[in-house]
Amino acid sequence: MTIITNIREQIGRVILKRESTRIVRERKVINLDEASSIGLLYYLPDESTYRKISAYVKQLQDTGKTVKALGFVESKRLTGQFLPKLSYDFLYPSGLRWDYKPVSTAAKDFIECDYDILLDMSTEDFLPLLFLTGMSRAKFKAGMQSKARSGYLDLMIKLGEEDGLDELIKQINHYLSMINKKNES
Repeated sequence: MTIITNIREQIGRVILKRESTRIVRERKVINLDEASSIGLLYYLPDESTYRKISAYVKQLQDTGKTVKALGFVESKRLTGQFLPKLSYDFLYPSGLRWDYKPVSTAAKDFIECDYDILLDMSTEDFLPLLFLTGMSRAKFKAGMQSKARSGYLDLMIKLGEEDGLDELIKQINHYLSMINKKNES
């Protein structure tokens, strides 16, 4: 990481911390079964990740949920397999401000949507995704545990060093199915 990049990122983190405190949202613990709308954020480095996220989105949609997925792609060009679809949008470096704050239409639309649950499915900290998580008005936010995300998530899932996206999906399903469960008697 260059000195300039490091300074830009530090400034971006300060701006995010300041701006996220102004976000007004209705915080509510929502069970995965009871959620009707889910916002899903992820980092998209390769086709394998895209397939895993697509399968998870389909799994959620098959239970009647409205899902909007927004992936961060570092590539400067669109590739055929990552073209936006109805439930998917993508964020590219060209959609970021100099401090890594997302300013694209897709990012603004994602932030403005009042999801029941926001799932940050990234397994590493990326400032553009932290901005989206921190600025979202979602009622409940869940994702992988990290120091950078601690101020922005309502539920953090601890993963081992070897664990990846598959384990994060499994753990999110497990915990979000258990929390705030209504008695079925």
